Amino acid sequence: MNPVMYPLPLALSKQRRRGLLSRTRPLSLMTDWCLMGALGLILLFSLASSQKIDPSKHPIVTTNYGKIRGIKKDLNNEILGPVEQYLGVPYATAPIGDRRFQPPEAPGSWQEIRNATQFAPVCPQNVHGVLPEIMLPVWFTDNLDVAAGYIQNQSEDCLYLNVYVPTEDGPLTKKHDESSMNKPRDEDIRDRRKKPVMLFIHGGSYMEGTGNMFDASVLAAYGNVIVVTMNYRLGVLGK
Repeated sequence: MNPVMYPLPLALSKQRRRGLLSRTRPLSLMTDWCLMGALGLILLFSLASSQKIDPSKHPIVTTNYGKIRGIKKDLNNEILGPVEQYLGVPYATAPIGDRRFQPPEAPGSWQEIRNATQFAPVCPQNVHGVLPEIMLPVWFTDNLDVAAGYIQNQSEDCLYLNVYVPTEDGPLTKKHDESSMNKPRDEDIRDRRKKPVMLFIHGGSYMEGTGNMFDASVLAAYGNVIVVTMNYRLGVLGK
């Protein structure tokens, strides 16, 4: 005798079907959410592993406190070469808590490579209505709207440097040498000697300003000099 198979909706009464669905639906939804979460994590890990950092565009240098990773900026100029930027590099321990009104202390070291591709927060300040315009530099008062855009992200933890390093990685050039029958010879024009360092301290009557406002890339490339801009404590916190 052949067995008779009934579909589930016919084999169960309406009441039993509703009970079965009410018991299985939360479990099914929970399973679906778990699967979606697992797939999301797998996707994130796969994307993170596939996005490798290009060392030619993100150079890494070693400081006295640890390694930092910068960004190489192309100036799109036939004469000026690319510039390495190391932004938001700490030069002191965060002046917060018990250190708020104390002299700055050397920063602590770090083990991992520190990302230095974005500006750090600026020191607390208020551009509008704090000082008479006569006390502020002309370049500042004429560009208050532009300046305000640079001071949106404020924090008392603001003692950071921005370093601009010229690369001088231009091509080899031909140079005539009298001792070799005027035959041109290759000469490496790249300057591998130690470069001078220029420290730029912004103005603002010790009340406003930030080193983040000044992109020193062109100055560094044109002058073949390392340029450093900085933030320092302002107002009552800097007295």
